[in-house]
Formats: sequence, C-alpha cells, structure tokens
Amino acid sequence: MKKEISRKFCVAPMMGYTTPYARKLYRILSKNSFLFSEMIATKSLVYSKSKHNIIDNDFNNPVALQVGGSEIDELTKASKIAIDYNYDEINLNVGCPSKAVQKGSFGACLMRDKILVRNCMEALQNDKIEATLKCRLGLGKDLNYEFFEEFIDEISKTGIKIIYVHARNAILSGISPQANRTIPPLNYEFVKKIKIKFPKITFILNGGIDSLDKADNLLKEFDGVMVGRMIKNNPFILKEVDKKIFKEKIKLVDETIINNYFDYIKPKLGLESIFRLLSPLLSIFFSVPHSKIYKSKINDYMKDQQINLIEELLLKFVNENKLG
Repeated sequence: MKKEISRKFCVAPMMGYTTPYARKLYRILSKNSFLFSEMIATKSLVYSKSKHNIIDNDFNNPVALQVGGSEIDELTKASKIAIDYNYDEINLNVGCPSKAVQKGSFGACLMRDKILVRNCMEALQNDKIEATLKCRLGLGKDLNYEFFEEFIDEISKTGIKIIYVHARNAILSGISPQANRTIPPLNYEFVKKIKIKFPKITFILNGGIDSLDKADNLLKEFDGVMVGRMIKNNPFILKEVDKKIFKEKIKLVDETIINNYFDYIKPKLGLESIFRLLSPLLSIFFSVPHSKIYKSKINDYMKDQQINLIEELLLKFVNENKLG
C-alpha cells in the first residue's frame, strides 16, 4: 500500500553527494524533507554485488530511489529492489544530459522517444511503491511548449501521479552537465501551464531555487519544490526547513546535529572510507571566510583516522559560524 507523503520540499538527487551517509545527515537536520538517492544505473542496481553500499536506506524515509535506464526487464527488477530496501518511491531520471549517461541510453536523451519513456514508467509501476519521473522541459537550445506538453501527455497515459520538472531544456552536446544547470534559461511558466493542463498530476518544480525564501514563495504557486546545490553547499540550511516550510516550532541545536551524525558514522569507520563518511559534512566550509585552517586540520586528522578530533573541530566550527 502506497503512503501519503508530502513532497512540498525535496532534496534533489545529486551524483556523488546524496549517498546513504548524506541522507542520514539530511534526515537528522529535517524530518519532513523528501530525500533522493543518487541516480543509479539499473544495470548496477540489478547486477552489482556491492549495491547495498550505494542504496542502503537505514530508515531515512520519506525517500526516493532514483534510477537511470531504459531496459524494461531491468526497470521491473529495480522497482522490486526499491521495495525490498523500504523506499517510498522509485524515480526515473529523464533529465541528466551527461555523455556517459547518453551512452547508456538513459537520462535526458530519452525525451526524444516519449513512447519508450511511457513503457519505462509502466515497467516501474507497482502497487507497493510510487513510480515517478524527473524530466526537463525539452531538448536543445530552443524552448518548445508543444513538445513538452506532448511528452507529458504521453506519460500521463500511465496514470503517473508525480512528475519533477527541472524547468530548463537539456543541451546534449557542446556544454557540460554543470553548465546544463545554469546556461539553458529557466522557464517556470511552462510548469504553470502544464499544471493547469494536467490537474491530476502533482508537478514539483526544480531549477534556480537558491534560498529558502525563494522556495517558500514558489510554494504559493507550485505543488512542491526540489532543491539541490544549495543543500550540497550548506546542508545546515535544512535545519530551517521544518520551521520555515512546514511551520514547525522545533529548532535544532548545532551540537546535537554533529553529535548524532558522528554517533551514526563511528561504527562504520573501517568498513567505509573516512572521506565518504565525512563528505556530507565537509561541504559546510563552502564560502565561509577563513575556513582554510579547519579544512587543513581535518585533512590531517582524516589521514590518521582521528574521528574524535574531527568531531571536536567541526563542533567548534559550527558554533563559531552559526551555520544555517
């Protein structure tokens, strides 16, 4: 039985960042945000013997497993794996423009073939888990609302209830995936129009949301928002989400957050690399003046696996800088 879950505020899937460890930190920071795994190729999901390290959920719900693929049999198996790992949703990536993803015949290039995407979505559907889609507005430099509407119209025939839209086109050659997050122009109007055309589908807006104030304002017009780089750069922003977006009164204390996260990762030291365990926290240094000395010390401590000293140093840093 599928659960009723709020997707008012979603943390975007980010390759190399939304690992099981990052998701644990995000969940400590916000109990209401809807989380995503990294995009995982269905071949890795179905055939890799080490997939547990990538998709371990550890009760970080509500959470979605995002997959990339176009092989129907693999997608069906991926949906069953997502259920086994207690995910609330399985999401098909039809928005990533990277060349590596294109070679695997998935990501944004699938928007060229709306019938195939419809078949992929049907393969993911299961009465125990929500099957959703993340897409762009279209392909190439020129925006075309008709193309976008025709694509959504075909996908809507599957009975899909939730679609995440990165409100830009994907440019498949000539620019990098990073540039694809900024160079193609945003167009929120397309998402407003598609909402009216397909009122039975919940459309979550992604792209260009760089503050909680902006997210809060957009929620007056959209069903939900999805935020990525802002959270990657400073995950501590999430501690304000439950208060600002979900109107809850509880305010987290920085020391408690750090202590809870270190209680979680310490038993995993030796089973997982110390960098992978700590990387979700290390991004808190982003754009904070005079943080170089902290980064240098943490590097030294990591070489010697001195996790307690790292914890003390991070506690000092967050207290001094009042993050979030």
